[in-house]
Amino acid sequence: RSKVPDVGANVIDLFNTMEEDRIFPDTACFDAAIETFKNCSRRAKLEESETYANAAEMMLKRMEREHDRSSVSAVLPSSTTYTNVILALAVRKTQKAAITADGLLQKMEQKYAEGNETMKPTRDSYVGVIHAYGNSGAESSFIHANEVFQRMMTQHSNGNEAVKPDISAYHALIRACSRASMNDSASTEQQRQALVLAIATIQEMKKSDLNRPNSKTYLLLLQCCIQLLPSGAERAKALRSIFRSCCKDGLIDQQVLNEFQSVVSTDVYHNEVVHAAHDYNGVKALPESWTRNLGYRVRTQTEDGVSKRNPIISVTGEVIASTAYNDHRMRRRWSKVNKKLLQGGRM
Repeated sequence: RSKVPDVGANVIDLFNTMEEDRIFPDTACFDAAIETFKNCSRRAKLEESETYANAAEMMLKRMEREHDRSSVSAVLPSSTTYTNVILALAVRKTQKAAITADGLLQKMEQKYAEGNETMKPTRDSYVGVIHAYGNSGAESSFIHANEVFQRMMTQHSNGNEAVKPDISAYHALIRACSRASMNDSASTEQQRQALVLAIATIQEMKKSDLNRPNSKTYLLLLQCCIQLLPSGAERAKALRSIFRSCCKDGLIDQQVLNEFQSVVSTDVYHNEVVHAAHDYNGVKALPESWTRNLGYRVRTQTEDGVSKRNPIISVTGEVIASTAYNDHRMRRRWSKVNKKLLQGGRM
């Protein structure tokens, strides 16, 4: 669990020392080693991360050999073991790594279907494979990512609560769609299919009671549109449609606004945003209805005391604090300082 990315280099040395001293690693030792490699692969630089991902895969193979060597072996790979290797493979950004990760997931599905509860797939197992396909840059990788997502939904509908999809699973699929443009051989039609899938995924989220779209969802969809459609009137129209949908859902935050502003013309931004803005303490601000569902509220000072309201965001993407509340905060701060001085304290 160390955050030092090169700590994984010590693992092999430790295992070699154990062998020299005739100390045989058990399941806990192997699991700890694989988890270390997984963490290092996600924190290290690209070349080193691939080394650690390979090490996690090799350690799993060694673990499986130890398990197969004896029917009473103290080494038993589990769902956690496989999932950590899948998450390590997801950072390798190759088609081979994605296929390997999916193979491990299918092995988990098979063993779980045969009644092995220790191999029950989890949400992280599926999301890891979706990320692996999204990172692979392979042609039609978004199609494979969607197939994995559908298997996840089937697992959940069949009673496996450990794979219950959350918003991160939907976001992983949308990311995989946006990365369809990474492959130079991907046709225009394939890129359009990826965009259609991303939009369909968000439509599915809107029907859900638990995983409704949030600001990040719309940010990812904007990025999908930017990546998958060529610059021109069609893309500008699609971006406006996404932005308006986000406004309607009350989910405009700074990132969504800044992303939209960075890719549309000044005239489009003026028509879509500035025209709808109102004056707030001398600053052009977005309508509060655009930010009503962000999930947080900012403090403001009223005649009845401190209350909370929807965040006020300027047309330049800055959160505006009310002047009254700023004054209220300053009075409280000076009150605390003065109180401390009266008590003989130090500033």
